[in-house]
Order: sequence, then C-alpha cells, then structure tokens
Amino acid sequence: MACLLGSCFSDNGNYDYQPPINIRVTGVNEAYTVNPTGDKLQIAPKIYPENRQYDCFWMVIPAAASWNEQADTISRQRDLDYNVNLNVGNYKLRLCAKDRATGVFAYEQYDLYVTTDMDTGWWILKSESDSADIDFFSETKAKPNIVHAANGHHLQGAAQDLYFTINYWNFNTATLRDTRVNAVFVASNKDLAVLDYFTGKIIRGYEELFVEEPARREVRDMFAGPSDVHVYVGDFVYTLFNSKYDIYKQFVLKTLGDYNLSPIHHSGRALPLLFNTKNSSLCSVSRTSPAINYFVDGNGPLSPKNMNMDLVFMGGRTTAAYNEGDEALAIVKRKDTGKYLLLTLNGKPNGMDLNPIRKSEELDGSLNMLQATHRALNQNNRIIYYAKDNRLYACNLDNNTETAQGISWNSGEQVTYMEFLKYAPYGLDSTWFDYLAIATAQNGHYKLYLHPVPAGNVKPAVKVLEGKGKVKRACFMSQTKNGFYTSTLF
Repeated sequence: MACLLGSCFSDNGNYDYQPPINIRVTGVNEAYTVNPTGDKLQIAPKIYPENRQYDCFWMVIPAAASWNEQADTISRQRDLDYNVNLNVGNYKLRLCAKDRATGVFAYEQYDLYVTTDMDTGWWILKSESDSADIDFFSETKAKPNIVHAANGHHLQGAAQDLYFTINYWNFNTATLRDTRVNAVFVASNKDLAVLDYFTGKIIRGYEELFVEEPARREVRDMFAGPSDVHVYVGDFVYTLFNSKYDIYKQFVLKTLGDYNLSPIHHSGRALPLLFNTKNSSLCSVSRTSPAINYFVDGNGPLSPKNMNMDLVFMGGRTTAAYNEGDEALAIVKRKDTGKYLLLTLNGKPNGMDLNPIRKSEELDGSLNMLQATHRALNQNNRIIYYAKDNRLYACNLDNNTETAQGISWNSGEQVTYMEFLKYAPYGLDSTWFDYLAIATAQNGHYKLYLHPVPAGNVKPAVKVLEGKGKVKRACFMSQTKNGFYTSTLF
C-alpha cells in the first residue's frame, strides 16, 4: 500500500512563515511484481504541487529489513527506468521528493515483489560470436541472454555444455549462512560458471571454482557422476562433489593419468562412460580415485582396454521407467580393418570390476548414418536419427535399414545440434514427453525444432524456439510439486 511517511521543512530564522507545502504523488501503483532477470521497472510519477522543482530519488529495501537497515538507491531521476537486479523476495520501493525552494521533503512507499518466471521452461545453450549464453523459454515468454541480463556480460568462448543440480551451496546474506540452492553449471570452451536457477545470476565464476586453477584455461567437456559434476579442463578432469555438506563449493579433486578423452561420452548419473583416445580404452572417473580408472576385461565379448578402435558415437537408452540411461549404444571403428561395430554397454556402471560391454555386432559399413555429423539415439528403441542433405533419416539398428522421415529444412539452414530428450517426472505422467530436438542456424539466427516421436516415427515439430546464435544443447527444466526435474542430460 502506498503511504505518505514524512513531510518536513526547515526553520530559516526570519519567522515570516508561509503555510508549508504538502507534497503529493500520483501515477504510482500500490504494488509491482517483476522478475529478477531481464525485467525493467518503469514508473512516471506526477508530483504536486506542480510547477515546482524537486530533487527525486528511488530506493529499495527488503520488506523484512530492520528499522536501521540502509536502503539501496536505484535512481536519482523522477521517472524510474530501472533494469531489475534484485534477488527473489519481497521489497519496499520508496520514492523520495524534496522541494528545492523550501527544503520540504516527503517519501512514499510501495510494495515490490520480485518473483521468478524461470521455474519451468527450456534452457537453450548457444554460441554467438566468441561468447556463450542461455536463452530461456517458458510457455508465455522468451528471455534471451539471461547470463548477460543478470550479470552484465556473456561467458567467454563457444558454448560447450550445461548441467543441473539441487545440491550447490551459496552464501545467504539474510541468514549469514551457506544454503543449498538449485543451480545450473554452464560451460564454454573458455569459461565456466554456476548460475542461480531462478535468476541466472552467477554464484561462482571460473576463477572461484577451482581449489587448484588449471594450467590452461580450456574447458573441453562436462559430465555428471553418481553425485558429482566433472569438468575436463586443459589436460585433467576436475571433480566437484554434490553434497549436503557446505564445504564443497569448488572442484577439489584433480584426476591424474595419461589420457586424452573423447568428447563423446555417456553419463546416466552413475560412473560416466568415457573413452581415452591415447590407448583406445573405455574408462571412467570417480570421487574415490585420484587417477583415471579402467574397466576390467571380465566376461564381455571383447576387452574394453586397448581396443585399437576409434569411438564414432555413443548414446543412452532407457529400458525401464525411472531408470534413465541404464543402457548405452556405442559405434566404434576398427583401426586395422576399418570395420564398424555396434557395442551394447551397461549405461550405469557402479564399479570398475565388471566389463561394461554386453554385446558386439558388426555394422554394414555402407550405412549413411555412419558418415553423418549429427546423430541422436532414440531412448526407447534401437533407432539412430541423422541429417543428410537437409533431410532427416532414421537408421534401424535391428535390420540395418535407413528411411526418410519426411522432415526437411530450408537450403540455407545448417543443422548444429540433435538430441533425443526424454522428460518423465515421477508421478506426473501427463507432463511426460519424448522429443527429437533438432537445431538449425542461418544468418546468425537459430531455430530449435521439437519433434514428437511416437513409436519411433518422427512427427512435425509441435514447437519451434527461435533466437540469435547457434544452439549447442537444450534442456527442459521444471520445478514441480514433486521436486525438480530435467529432460535427460546424458
């Protein structure tokens, strides 16, 4: 509610009093609701008596602030034009006006509610020029470049990957204690940041995220473990524990060893399946080991070590509800013969004491899918989708047949990203979806097509998200009544 809180004037000593002026303000609402990222608060008040000169300033203070807590001045102009830069919460907005001739001043107070509109929507990681940012899309609005909007700058370099966690720690200035927050890790090839899920504000940037800063600032990859997030920077993998204990805010573990990891991997929230190109071996990293780990030979159809093969593709499948990514399919090419093999892998290894390779099959080397730049594995069956000559095709791995899907793009559109996304929050079956996400770029702009895939058949896109730049990855994230859920991030 707006209320006039004070009106004062000075005694100038001549005792030739005139009735003090009564400053009044109109044109301001009793309350405003804004979002913390990308919103602008614009107010043009009218101040009475008119035809007088006033010095004005606007202030913001938390609604629960104590009487002596200092307010923040956000403008010294009568008309407010403020790019919102506040945390989620309730505030008091004050307009102060002082009559220059008499010194009489007054201020009025209004309610200001800062709420998020980023609790549910699409996070689109993109590159534009030599920078990376996130475009956010909800059902009702688009918020481009949320990193820049919330922090005043983009991330340096080309976009790499993103990852979500409910277990990151941030210092709460109100309670003066560390608090677990929902956060999104965003990586580019030159930068790394942890963003507040609801605002896009950077909690910690690259320089603050490492106990031992890497010798070379080159972020090559990012992937998850059972309860960790790993980043591959320079020549080493660094691990940050997702923990209920607030001491874990940085990447504290450096994985030693002689390795050069392929950018192709699979992570089903268990030990990640990685591939060391130096020795053609399947491997992994873990918080329990200071060095790169290799799987044992075990009883698999072939050894996961020293395979003398190149890794061409890897994708995750979901063979049981609520067990996303429990199986992985990998395509490898033998260095000696040039033949292609399809490997079926345990997508969620819990230890290194078993061979993750469950099955090995030879592939027809003439398949067009093998030469494609962008591919995506259907999580529900053994179909790989790929683009060729601006058309979409499906390769059925059960019978080695390839069929056009009736989906095409304009000649100027270049496919930059393809991924099968499954969203299946527990107990909320009506919100589930399976989309084949395909992004194209043309003349500095992107289109992200979201195609339903019933029974393996790709249908026309039900939604097309558009923005500037080139898409690197997309993820749907949502705060539901049952908790936080994201589409699959293998």
